[in-house]
Amino acid sequence: MAPSLDQFSASVSNVLPSLNSNGHAAPTKVPHKPTSHHVFKGAAVQSSNLDVVRELLSVSVDDTLELGGYSLSPADVVAVARKGRKVAVKDDEAIRNRIDKSVEFLRSQLNNSVYGVTTGFGGSADTRTEDAASLQLALLEHQLCGVLPVDFSGFHLGRGLENSLPLEVVRGAMCIRVNSLTRGHSAVRLSVLEALVNFLNHGMTPIVPLRGSISASGDLSPLSYIAAAITGHPDSKVHVVHEGRERIMLAREAMSLFGLEPVVLGPKEALGLVNGTAVSASMATLALHDSHNLALLSQALTALTVEAMVGHQGSFSTFIHDVARPHPGQVEVARNIRTLLEGSGFAIEHEEHVKVKDDEGILRQDRYPLRTSPQFMGPLVEDMLHAYSVLSLENNTTTDNPLLDVDNKETAHGGNFQSEHASIAMEKTRLAVALIGKLNFTQLTEMLNASMNRGLPSCLAAEEPSLNYHTKGIDIATASYTSELGHLANPVTTFVQPAEMGNQAVNSLALISARRTTEANDVLSLLLASHLYCVLMAVDLRAMELDFKKQFDPELPALLKQHLGDALASDAETAALVSKVKKALAKRLEQTSSYDLEPRWHDAFSYATGVVVEHLSTSSLSLQAVNAWKVACAERAIALTRQVRDTFWSTPVTEAPALSYLAPRTRKLYTFVRDVVGVKARRGDVFLGKQEATIGSSVSRIYEAVKDGRVNKVLVDMLA
Repeated sequence: MAPSLDQFSASVSNVLPSLNSNGHAAPTKVPHKPTSHHVFKGAAVQSSNLDVVRELLSVSVDDTLELGGYSLSPADVVAVARKGRKVAVKDDEAIRNRIDKSVEFLRSQLNNSVYGVTTGFGGSADTRTEDAASLQLALLEHQLCGVLPVDFSGFHLGRGLENSLPLEVVRGAMCIRVNSLTRGHSAVRLSVLEALVNFLNHGMTPIVPLRGSISASGDLSPLSYIAAAITGHPDSKVHVVHEGRERIMLAREAMSLFGLEPVVLGPKEALGLVNGTAVSASMATLALHDSHNLALLSQALTALTVEAMVGHQGSFSTFIHDVARPHPGQVEVARNIRTLLEGSGFAIEHEEHVKVKDDEGILRQDRYPLRTSPQFMGPLVEDMLHAYSVLSLENNTTTDNPLLDVDNKETAHGGNFQSEHASIAMEKTRLAVALIGKLNFTQLTEMLNASMNRGLPSCLAAEEPSLNYHTKGIDIATASYTSELGHLANPVTTFVQPAEMGNQAVNSLALISARRTTEANDVLSLLLASHLYCVLMAVDLRAMELDFKKQFDPELPALLKQHLGDALASDAETAALVSKVKKALAKRLEQTSSYDLEPRWHDAFSYATGVVVEHLSTSSLSLQAVNAWKVACAERAIALTRQVRDTFWSTPVTEAPALSYLAPRTRKLYTFVRDVVGVKARRGDVFLGKQEATIGSSVSRIYEAVKDGRVNKVLVDMLA
């Protein structure tokens, strides 16, 4: 059962060490003496987007994470929050001593006026009480005001809980709060920290309201629900996994399942638990983890799109980026894309010098979404790396008030609970997420647009475009996603409202900003999953095009000689005419990719006929022979196209034609989606005469692989 108020008050005398014999004399002020534990000893700030993703994948979940206040990395938080990594307060005498000394120092100050110990809270700090124990109960009482479901009997994990924080965020917050309190600035006993550790390690996660925090004075209300759970509050609920069953139950009932006792809080301990940034820092850390993963996926998709569009590798050269404009984010993005494209049979590695007369009508360089992607994404990566360094530090700080400077015998009244660092980190990250989405959306729509995609079929139709509008719905859906990302990119911090009797007139809104960033990540995941689905279809179609050319191009000289041999003076002249015909075909086919197969090829060779007639204008040329050549070529092209298509659809995905053209590194992502995730290329319901699984189902499977992190391992392997 939860302790009564009388039991709580009676226990306080047993909570704190004995009084000093000096009768709580005011401490003598001494010069500030910094000690070694004042230095952040966290992991070195990662220098690249790739390094961050690698670190997050490399953290072990098998060993216990030791918390000591100075070395908790974002990757550690993710491992505890999402993978159930066990935690413990580091078994270190120095940690125990600094915690005990802070408790002892607070005990020596109980006869003095100390905020939150003998005074009211916030705008009510003008009230006074000598009942320090009851004051902590009063703090929890007024902060336990959030909205949660009244009836948990219909709880279903698949739906989650309405108006509650994700369980992973709560777990991350508990981990960060324990780490912060081990620093010994807060007068919270080791036994209280161990209670939080026990909750984490037994899989007991408090149910915490989603809304209600302005993240200054910290995340008061959300953290109050965590504090209430470990005290066995009679109305506190937790999510538990017991004997293989997941359920929601009262905290005190869950504690009895695992043989745990409710905690009785001493002076300042409720305030020390609830007055901090741990919840917003947790959600921000998890959101930033996802954003970094998505940024790396965006770069991989850019590389694949360069291949699908037969783009230029030169856009990512070291001269352009490392020499001419070496901003670190730009350099990294260019390096990653350049690395991914090494060995590509699709992308143009070296551009040949051509005469002006031979260059007419050819797009000299790729459009901005591909060509300037490093310059566009580079600053976004830099902002995300700065956010990573901010949260790496934030998770190893003391964020409550007042703070106890035991070394100098001072009680410091300040505002470290103001979570503006996390809030601004999230604002920058969310803007980066929206702009990454904009970049990939423009790459995608260019690839789907038959007038811009260098000859790929309209809507990436695998069969007749007149009855196959394959990716048109995705084109519309991704416009919706991009618009939503643009809306979410708007700042949260400009909407600060004065709160709590005007005392909290400025506040950070960090938790709201982190929630919006989490939402933006989800929308970007939808967009990138859609892009990945489409770009793999595009490289399959491009591979069919190249396979066709490999077989058809050698036949062109023979077809010319067969029908027009009398007008061709030599093999050299035949070769010259073949070159002209191929250029004419390429130009016309790019203009007619929305045509069905037969009319497209007949139109293409009708267009090429003009080149033939002009080239042979001085010879005795039979128009009947030219027409026979045109028809024969068109019919052969039609038959061969159908043959290439049939071969593609009968070939196992592990031997797909695209694999022989893709760069070795991008090939890994193709194989992952096609073979592991099981999303195959789509031929079309009309052609097959039956309805298959929807396009949305295929995109959904890719989306799940993005969300659950499976794709991240592939990305890191691609850039190993």
